[in-house]
Order: sequence, then C-alpha cells, then structure tokens
Amino acid sequence: MEQSESKVLMVRQPIFNDQLKIVAYQLRYQHSEQAEHALFDSDAEGSNLLINTFASLCQDGKLGRVPLLLPFPNHMLSQDEPLKLPQKGLVIDISPDIHVTGVVLNHVKELRRNKFRVALDGFALQPNLLPLVKLVNIVKIDCSLLSKKKLMPLVDMLLKAGITPLASNIDDFATLQFCKAAGFKLYQGKFISRPSKVLGKEVPGNSSALLRLLTQLQRSDITPEEIEELIIMDAKLSFKILRVVNSAAYQLTSPITSMHQAIVLLGHNQLRKWATLITLASSDDKPEELSRNFLARGRMCELVAQSEGMGREESAFMVGMISQLDILLDVEMNALLAQIPLEDEIKEAIAHHRGPLGDLLKAVIAFEESDWLEVEKFKLGKEFFDVAYRHSLQWADQALEALGGDEGESGES
Repeated sequence: MEQSESKVLMVRQPIFNDQLKIVAYQLRYQHSEQAEHALFDSDAEGSNLLINTFASLCQDGKLGRVPLLLPFPNHMLSQDEPLKLPQKGLVIDISPDIHVTGVVLNHVKELRRNKFRVALDGFALQPNLLPLVKLVNIVKIDCSLLSKKKLMPLVDMLLKAGITPLASNIDDFATLQFCKAAGFKLYQGKFISRPSKVLGKEVPGNSSALLRLLTQLQRSDITPEEIEELIIMDAKLSFKILRVVNSAAYQLTSPITSMHQAIVLLGHNQLRKWATLITLASSDDKPEELSRNFLARGRMCELVAQSEGMGREESAFMVGMISQLDILLDVEMNALLAQIPLEDEIKEAIAHHRGPLGDLLKAVIAFEESDWLEVEKFKLGKEFFDVAYRHSLQWADQALEALGGDEGESGES
C-alpha cells in the first residue's frame, strides 16, 4: 500500500433510502486551503479521482457507483466563473452558514441550468436560507435542531414543491422510524451504528454457532480436518468459501471442488479471515452498509497494526471486526463479550479501548467519524490514515463482491 502525498483527510458517510439501501455518499473532509485546492482542481482531475474512489460501492454482490455529495466552500459560490467539474456523479452541497447574496443565487441558478444537482445542508427554517430552498434539488434537515411538531409540516411543504427532503443527524432507530413516518425520502446519521439493543439479551442460537466457529478458528493448533468438519456443517458457509477460492483473485488454472482443497490452498490465516467475513456478512436483516463498515474497520485496524510493527495484525483485524458485532446481533457489547471466549487483551481493546490494540481501534473509529484532532494524537501520520482508509473501503467492496451471489449460482466466478 503506497502512501499518498495528499495532506487532505477525507471520509464518506452513507445516505440511505427507505429500504436502507445506499443511494449516495456524503464526503467529509478536513477544511483547509489545501483541501479546497485538491477538491476543486481546475481541470476536474481531482474531482474525478474523488468520484472513482469514494462513490464506488458493492451492493448485492455487484460493484457500482452512487452520487457523491461534495461540500462546497462558500467562496466558490461567490465567484462568477463557471465550474469545471463533472456533472455526472456529483451533488453540490451548500453549507447552511453561507451568506446568501444575489451573486450566490445567480450561481446556483447557473448550476441548475447546467444540469448540476444541488443540496442545501443543515436547514432548520433559517429565514436567510429560504431563497436558496426554492432553487435546490435536496434539502437536508437537521433533525436535532427542530421539534417533531415543526418537522412534519416542513417535510410536507418540500414534497409539494418537488424538493427531496433528507433527514440528517439521525442518531438512533427510533428517530429513523419517526422520519420515515414524517415523509422523508433520504436518511443520514449514526443510526446505522446505534440500533436498539436489548439489555441482558442472549446471543441467538444461530449466532452462537457462528461465534463457536470463529472461536475455534482462533486456535493456532487447529488442523485442516477439524476446520473442514466445522465448515461443512453450514451449507452457506461452504458455498461461499468455494466461491471465494474460485474467484478471479486466486487465478486458478482449474476450479476447486472440495472443501479440503480449499482449506489447503487458503491456509489457516486466510481461511480464518474469510470464514469471519462470510459469517459476519451473512445477516439478512441488517443494512449492507453494516457489513461494509466492519469489513473496512477490520482491514484498517490490520493495516495500522502492520505499519506500527505490532506483530498482531490478525488480532487487530479481529478487534476491528468484533467491535461492531453487538450491532449485528442486537446485544449489548458487555453481554456479548461475556458469552464468547476471547483473549483478555482483545476484550479490553473492544470494550474499553485499552492497551495498544485499544488505542489502535480508538484512532480508526476517530477517523471514521472525521474526528481529525483525535487522529492527530496517534503517532502514525495523517497521510497514512487517509491512504489506509481508501484502501480499506476498496478492499471491503471487493470482499463483498466476492461474497455476493446466492446458493443457486455456480461456484466459479
């Protein structure tokens, strides 16, 4: 993995529709002169790179692209010169703190005439923003700033005007359900990582089997025969592993047809990783973005551990993955950790962010949440986190693509 010379830190945050499918990404970046220069290169090269890197995703086993909401510096809308940015794949996102002038309104009208899509961020009935509301395609309403009594008529007004309302800053599933009932069409926030959990809930039976498998795969002395015996008990797991081994990534001269062949080819460490990915990514009642999150987090933790020379890459990967297992199973983390046998160091890292692995996890989560000050406390350079994050997103999409498809398909890819 090569490090970039870029000084810009960027993360993407998903925007969902009613079915919790991703329909766009919001780009968050560290605001600085360098950031603006990199994002708005005069020949649009930088913007094309952003689209290719941050707007790609894998859903239902298919790799594609969705629009990217690009936060626009206010001064860019106060200039008369036309934009040299690609129209396809970009949505211009206007900050709510913009000073609305005649020049700004004319600039937005010109954007719309040139077929750009425009969103207004952080709208909470500010009177000075009302002239802009009439010109944009999407209005992002901050649910934390308005009462429910005010939200419903506002959403109704926007829908009647042909404007798409987007609910932002949704922190939990209860708020998400209210926003759906209120008529919002798009949703954004931390609800994906903060679902309802039941205190004291036991791990479900099928998930207990999953956890037993993952626990057994942590044994360094486990034999290929023991692994095969564990895997063949789950038809879906067996199919997925054969599909992965027969994918283009392994460049086989002839297809693998037996589980024993697959185990020997992959080796213990690779098999443990893929079995973990498959079992954790197979929850049908959770948004696919959740699978992408823990795949990318696990990979990023692994890369950080590798660059730090910790010699604990496998443990770091597991820490990143299991740190979101409570969300997948709807069980409180402390209750979950009490029910699965893991090393104390791993449990401390996940539950309390303690120790070297805990520090590593804390830094990765800070980057995901665009907490740049926290990231800077970690001794690895900011540029490394930027490159590691992009690599991890691509790796997660590739993993989801390899794991895509159903049991009715052929094992060959």
